[in-house]
Amino acid sequence: MYKRIIISVILSILIILISLGIASYLTVNYTIERSLNRRVAVAQMIARYTDSILERNFNRLYDISLSGGVDFSDNNWEPERKALQTAYQYSIFTDGIFLLDKNGNTVLTYPPKPETFENRLSIPNISKVIMDGRPTISDIYTVEPSKKKVIFAMVPLKNKDGDIVGVAGGEINPTNYMLNQIIEAVPDEPNTYMEIVDSHGIVMASNNPNRIFTGSDHNRFLGNLIAHKISTVRTCHRCHTGKNNQTGKGAEKSTDILAFAPLEMAPWGVSIIQPEKDVYAPARKLRNMFLAFSLGSIGIALLMAIGMSRSIVKPVHELIDATHKIAAGDMTKSIGFGGVDEIGMLSSSFEIMRVKLADSLENLHKYNIELEERVNERTKEIKQSQKKVENLLKKVISVQEDERKRIARGLHDETMQALSALLMKIDMCKMYQEQPPLERVQEMKSIVLTILNGVHNLIQNLRPSILDDLGLEASIRWLLDKHLWEKGITYFFNIIGTQGKRFDPHIETTFFRIIQESIVNIARHADAENVFVIMKVDEDAINLDIEDDGHGFDVRSALKRTEDGRGLGILGMKERAYLLDGRVQICSEPGSGTRISLWIPIKSYGDKNV
Repeated sequence: MYKRIIISVILSILIILISLGIASYLTVNYTIERSLNRRVAVAQMIARYTDSILERNFNRLYDISLSGGVDFSDNNWEPERKALQTAYQYSIFTDGIFLLDKNGNTVLTYPPKPETFENRLSIPNISKVIMDGRPTISDIYTVEPSKKKVIFAMVPLKNKDGDIVGVAGGEINPTNYMLNQIIEAVPDEPNTYMEIVDSHGIVMASNNPNRIFTGSDHNRFLGNLIAHKISTVRTCHRCHTGKNNQTGKGAEKSTDILAFAPLEMAPWGVSIIQPEKDVYAPARKLRNMFLAFSLGSIGIALLMAIGMSRSIVKPVHELIDATHKIAAGDMTKSIGFGGVDEIGMLSSSFEIMRVKLADSLENLHKYNIELEERVNERTKEIKQSQKKVENLLKKVISVQEDERKRIARGLHDETMQALSALLMKIDMCKMYQEQPPLERVQEMKSIVLTILNGVHNLIQNLRPSILDDLGLEASIRWLLDKHLWEKGITYFFNIIGTQGKRFDPHIETTFFRIIQESIVNIARHADAENVFVIMKVDEDAINLDIEDDGHGFDVRSALKRTEDGRGLGILGMKERAYLLDGRVQICSEPGSGTRISLWIPIKSYGDKNV
């Protein structure tokens, strides 16, 4: 017994230590992985914030077209100059804003520059902006012969008729304080470089000013990550020596951990570089502490085992014999010995425990019966509460749809009629002999027509009348034409079953909103060329499959994302379907397109051919 206790205690401690070792190993690996993911998250946060700054300044360039004053043929440059001045103020384009015609010739700059380029077709991607009508932002560009470093942001320039007449662009100084403020706003760690680089690996902003305009890309590694929009953590080697931004001393060559996140608005990326030894230092410290703890625990366990064996073995045997009766379920016989030492006190405690245990078993049986009754009552209350929540959600959605109908009717009955009356009055002005210049009248009429179209589009977005008037099938075709066909995305729509069938208005509205969310997501995010929509109408359910050949996404991570709204849209689709006892299944992975399957039970309120 003596040896067995020693061996048992030591084995128990070893098992515990092994378990703790495994747990510590997993914890260390999890800590390392979490630390790496946190660096990627910081890089993504910086990238998103940089994207937001670029997007706001792109909108300033778009506002030049929206100002309505762009006309290269009227020889009046004052409206264009005011538009440039407005866009320049409080923007990131500290080196100026310019307008180009379709041939790349400089038309106007602000602030005015005597050394303005005659032709800027040498700027990368400027012809692509004119031909494709898409905005672009360049890498760091060296202007010859001044060797000045500059970044060009360009958008298509449109006249009042919506035709592309040139390019509106801005010049960004790579050392712009806004870019450096982004880096400086994030707390850094010792020996850590946080940088914004272009697709050639040239550093534009860094927490170490000595690294600005230096190259940090090898074998186009960062360029490929930016081109494919990939966020990653990799091991790299610091093949340069510079000064540490905290100590001011030379940094020795080392193996580093690189966390990288690309931008969406520009061919740039955010990199966070830290020595591998600093990243893994907490893990090594934890391993050393565990080793010391293990050795100490084994020594203490050995001493405890020897002492316990000498003082407990014999009295324990006597106590075991006495308690076997209790273990056999015999609660009627008492433990007949006691004493003043620990074992005697333990036997007395066992006797008290036996008495209380017998009473507790009876009380426990009664309590279990009461507990089951309480659980049943609580379950009923929870089900009633869930039903109330579902009813409230249905009412909320119903109120939202009614409000949209009200706004749409108000706009139609008031705003559009007033604008129509204004058009009639403008036409009547032509009947007078002393009439205003006809060009002015035509301009007023064109503006009013534009307002009418905008109000009409607003009505369609708030509550498409086609859903109430023509039904679900026609509204789906309207969604596909508006969001896909107008953007050059080919779609294929097929209906299996009864066509033109009308359903309960709540079902049609919910079905329409789910499809609308799916189509809008495809148009905005999927970068697809073809979309296939198959709708099958059965007697008791509607099945809809939407499949695209876009770049796809990670469904799990999208559901966890709420800062950009994408995850909220998916959750909203599932919630709408759940309220009608339906279901939404989304299958997608990066690079493999997306398939959305929707199933909703229906209650037809009559067939209606529309």
